[in-house]
Amino acid sequence: MSRLFPASMPDWARGLLKAGGAGAVCGALGYLAGHVAADYFPGLEPDFSGVRWADIVAGLLAVILLIGGVATWAITLNRAGLGRMLKLEGPAGEDEVRTARIQAAVTGLSAVILPLPMILSGLAVAPWVGLAGVGFLLAVHTILNLQLYRSVDELFRRTVVEAGAVTFWLGQGLLFLWAAAERLAVAPPITAWDVYVVLMGVYLVVSMIVTMRRGLA
Repeated sequence: MSRLFPASMPDWARGLLKAGGAGAVCGALGYLAGHVAADYFPGLEPDFSGVRWADIVAGLLAVILLIGGVATWAITLNRAGLGRMLKLEGPAGEDEVRTARIQAAVTGLSAVILPLPMILSGLAVAPWVGLAGVGFLLAVHTILNLQLYRSVDELFRRTVVEAGAVTFWLGQGLLFLWAAAERLAVAPPITAWDVYVVLMGVYLVVSMIVTMRRGLA
């Protein structure tokens, strides 16, 4: 695998390209599986006539999150490998394994919640029922996130704060430019869903870069 990238390429850039490649492969496989399922189960085919660009991006982000969650959970099965990833002197202990599995749960739940609104809409689920379900999962996600934040070390907390700060400044700058272009009638209007999906994409990219630059991945 290392032959695919120049030796001078930074670790964070190499990791970012690998993640993007894995996401593209899994996205293509998911698209193929969806077509096969639609052929064999035509009665279960949802209505995707209202799918927009933000929905497609949300689906791709969900695939990347799912890959990350599964990979994180899988590494917890190998304590020696988890210890090396966390830069420990030996195998990971119970606390490290528990924290990594909470991280996997948070990432996996994010992969479910992100595309869920458009899936429920395509399946014609009653709006208030769908919103209640999304709200419940979001509450569980928040609780797990708080539990994770309290259990990690100071380096990880600084990484989270740094990623959030960079995302905020970059995101608000991009949002202002688009809002200005929209007000000047040179760009089409966007919805809150569009803004959130773009913000989530920016956060994922920033998080990967910050994490790799700090040597945590």
